[in-house]
Amino acid sequence: MRSKTVVKSVLITTLVLFVILVVHIIWVTRPIRNNAHNIAMARIDFQAPLNDAQGKAITQWLYAQKGVTHVLCNTSSKIAVFTFYPSQVNATQLASQLSRYMQIPATRYLPAKEEIENGCPVISVSTQQKIEQLTHWFIHSVNN
Repeated sequence: MRSKTVVKSVLITTLVLFVILVVHIIWVTRPIRNNAHNIAMARIDFQAPLNDAQGKAITQWLYAQKGVTHVLCNTSSKIAVFTFYPSQVNATQLASQLSRYMQIPATRYLPAKEEIENGCPVISVSTQQKIEQLTHWFIHSVNN
């Protein structure tokens, strides 16, 4: 009688934890709506070599723009990376304005779909593969 109660309790607990896990996964992986509190990151690539004075001028110009929160300009790799509020500023327009202002050819870097899929360590395994791994782990742990 006692062993039935223990088995039942373990099964109910496992089921509840599994439901919590599923809800958590759905909650974390859902698309995020763009609102006033979201911060995004963008990169601008410069086609011409940059010196330190130009790097400082680029940094100052970007900081002066509404919605830009942080700027890093690397003159040796000819890029500027900045965080911004998408509800306040468009990064592509900002890149073209910066290019006109500084009179240096520059474009916003937008990664290809393959780069996005392969570049993020969280998404390095497809969802189907993750589910298969989770199922395999669960079956293996139940059998042992």
